[in-house]
Amino acid sequence: MKGDLRVLAVICIIAPILFGLWLSFNSEFLIPSGYDLAIDGYVISRTLMIIFCLYLLTKLGYFILESRKKNED
Repeated sequence: MKGDLRVLAVICIIAPILFGLWLSFNSEFLIPSGYDLAIDGYVISRTLMIIFCLYLLTKLGYFILESRKKNED
């Protein structure tokens, strides 16, 4: 069980980093089809939501690692 939590924590830390790198090279993912006139606001709001979700996922990974370290002590 403890090893599973460590794997989950590492995935929660590494996945947002890899997704952020992928998103920086593949920016067409943020632009939906049919929204040519409203691209700026839509892309900005979608980007902020993605950043916030990735931040929360990373914090979850660090929380799992910290709670695991406290349980070992």
